[in-house]
Amino acid sequence: MTTDVDYSETTQAGAYYYLCPRAASSLPVFKYRGQDKSLIYKHILSPLAQHLVDHHTPTWAAPNAITLFGLCWMLTSYALLWFFYPNMDEGISSTSSSLPPLWPFAFASIAMLVYQTLDNMDGKQSRKTGSSSPLGLLFDHGCDAINSIFGSALFISALGLSPATDQWQILALVVAPMAAFYVTTWEEYYTHHLILPIFNGPTEGLIMGATLFACTSVLGVEYWHGYEWYNNVFGPYVFAYLPGSIASVIVPADGLRNCDMVSIITVLGVGQEVFLTKGLTMVYKFGIGCLRELFPMISLVVAPILIGCADSTILERHPRVCLHVIAGLFVEAVTQLMLDHMTSRPYRAVRPCIVPLWIFTALVWFGLIGPQLADELLISYQMLLVVHLYMKFSVIIHEICDLLQIWCFDIVTLYPTKTKEA
Repeated sequence: MTTDVDYSETTQAGAYYYLCPRAASSLPVFKYRGQDKSLIYKHILSPLAQHLVDHHTPTWAAPNAITLFGLCWMLTSYALLWFFYPNMDEGISSTSSSLPPLWPFAFASIAMLVYQTLDNMDGKQSRKTGSSSPLGLLFDHGCDAINSIFGSALFISALGLSPATDQWQILALVVAPMAAFYVTTWEEYYTHHLILPIFNGPTEGLIMGATLFACTSVLGVEYWHGYEWYNNVFGPYVFAYLPGSIASVIVPADGLRNCDMVSIITVLGVGQEVFLTKGLTMVYKFGIGCLRELFPMISLVVAPILIGCADSTILERHPRVCLHVIAGLFVEAVTQLMLDHMTSRPYRAVRPCIVPLWIFTALVWFGLIGPQLADELLISYQMLLVVHLYMKFSVIIHEICDLLQIWCFDIVTLYPTKTKEA
């Protein structure tokens, strides 16, 4: 592609920290190509978002502000459930003497639907106002990455999964959305197209999540620890046809709880998309070498398993800290993958932020540190990671704004350089 403006010279891109001269030349001419094949999106969600943009959204509203406003709903929901369900399993009577209120789950259901609607509106608002930019795409992608982790945390609380006894279910609900998100970005990195299948997470996945929260707000968390799904549906019609040797390993003596079935269905659904639909297709098209970009995602699956096998009490002691560390590493890796795709740069699969995770894993695996030191290192890792991500994304947004001569949350005020030219 060519452009009439050499951004690498006009903006002194060589002085940027995250945007090299090549990135500064590639980013302004980047064109997004994507498609959502979901029938619900095509016939319901997209027309709804378009109507809200056309008739109820002022032209001065910045698309990135709409995206951030949607994320704030999810952040508020996460904060509420963190306050009432700090350990995530307080909704079960066996772990708590007095059960917390259920209304935060009703709010979570509304928040997820509001987030989904606003997330569909931001792109339409950018086209309406003529303010589409690579920054908007990256900002939207980053907020979606953050939301995928908060959504998982809300699911864990809604299902009442215990960090002490339900660790594989928690890992499944955390890793599955991350894997689907990361693999989709990885596919876009190579194909330069974002194709969402007819059944996908941003549409059907969020609707199902909102439905789950609504059910919890009415039926209570303990509903998910019953056996209705297994006894009435999956037991007689699915697991009954498995060989006895396999069924005895998978199914406990008293059967599978409803929350176990949710975790299994999530793993099977995401696994089919990640490994069969996308993974094998990508290896066939681009060779086995394309798998190297999956190293960060593989690390976020393998490292927690190794840590849990060596010391299963770490998650029990600090469930939120573990979640925040995984969330921070995932957001850093997947947004950098998207940025490198947009700037036509090679992706560095060995992320510097993930190196401490492997060092920590080795220390715990070989028993070189005790529980107290492990807790201190984990909490310090979380704090340093938050500071690093805040600084990194602030600088990236500033550099892209300077390169494109736009504001992140303002589409009315002229950028200073534009003002001088005018």
